Amino acid sequence: MLARVRRAIPPRGHAGPTNPAPAAPDDAANGSVALVHDYLNQYGGAERVVLELAAIWPSASLYTALYRPESTFEGFRDLEIRTSFLDRLPVDRGFRNLLPLYPAAFRSFGTLDADVVVSSSSAWSHAVRTRPQSLHVVYCHTPARWLYGGAHIDAAVRHRMLGAVRPLLRRHDAAAARRPDAYVANSRVVRDRIARTYGREAEIVHPPVDVERFRPTPRGERLLVVARLLSYRRIDVIVDAATRAGLGLDIVGDGPELASLRARAGRTVEFHGRLSDADTTALFEGCRALCAPGLEDFGIAAVEANAAGKPVVAFAGGGALETLQEGVSGAFFSRHEPDAVLDAIARSDQIDASPEAIARLALRFSPDRFRTRMLEVVERAAARRGMDVGAC
Repeated sequence: MLARVRRAIPPRGHAGPTNPAPAAPDDAANGSVALVHDYLNQYGGAERVVLELAAIWPSASLYTALYRPESTFEGFRDLEIRTSFLDRLPVDRGFRNLLPLYPAAFRSFGTLDADVVVSSSSAWSHAVRTRPQSLHVVYCHTPARWLYGGAHIDAAVRHRMLGAVRPLLRRHDAAAARRPDAYVANSRVVRDRIARTYGREAEIVHPPVDVERFRPTPRGERLLVVARLLSYRRIDVIVDAATRAGLGLDIVGDGPELASLRARAGRTVEFHGRLSDADTTALFEGCRALCAPGLEDFGIAAVEANAAGKPVVAFAGGGALETLQEGVSGAFFSRHEPDAVLDAIARSDQIDASPEAIARLALRFSPDRFRTRMLEVVERAAARRGMDVGAC
């Protein structure tokens, strides 16, 4: 089985997830691999992970609850995507209003007929049904915040959205979590959350970051934020610090906090909205430092900044502690207060590592590394099942 799976892997140095290498002739015919993702209607790190999984297994079918081509990466247009009945409903950004329906959406796919199923899950896709003889590996971005809490959503919102069905959904989710053969976490934070929530051990495979997209360049004059503008990301404290000190700050991204952030921002703060990859890359390469004030599970933007040779001013928690080195590739602050942020900015200015040295630290998060690690995890899971990896 996995011998056939490995034949579908693009060679090292492959151009990227949107241009998958040709599949082995027998892969499509045998349907040896299926990919599953919660929903495809966002531009985010989870969606980039799915594109890299599709680059590993380019002939795999991709199952998802709903797909909105105009609301996510263009690379998905080249894939075979199979959607649930929810795809027929006229929703896009209101997809969270359908929360109680997602279990039924993934049941509607029936039992997937594939030798290997790889789910990319932050809520529902790990519950997809597979054959008893299939191998099911879950790349878990986080257990469902809707059900178990987290920085993104407070208890009042969860209660309003789910109400009386929440206990039922939690039982369904717990039962689903017992079925897969292996769990993979994107960071130590998520690995620990999986253990607490599901009682499952998980290997860590860091998400892929397109580090080759960036050139390490000397530092510029302006600070940078690249993030969705959500309250838990605490971009307000960066805006306050930059406004107080008169520091140049570029903010890339949109979201519900845009109006309130604009209202508190001074003249040195510029909001760019959502930009193309090329324009965002130019800002990374020209910035003084990236500011990452939120508590992130991983934090792809911080690695992208390092790949451009720039230090990161980051909150001391979550994935930043895993991806950054104090005094080498970043400077941490531990309080969401402008004074603490300004102190960390001053310390980041004192980092004497060259742009090239900082960029080398980002290489351990490359797509090639992700593909290699994911295949290792799948092969170990197959070996534990006693599956004959060379028979197919």
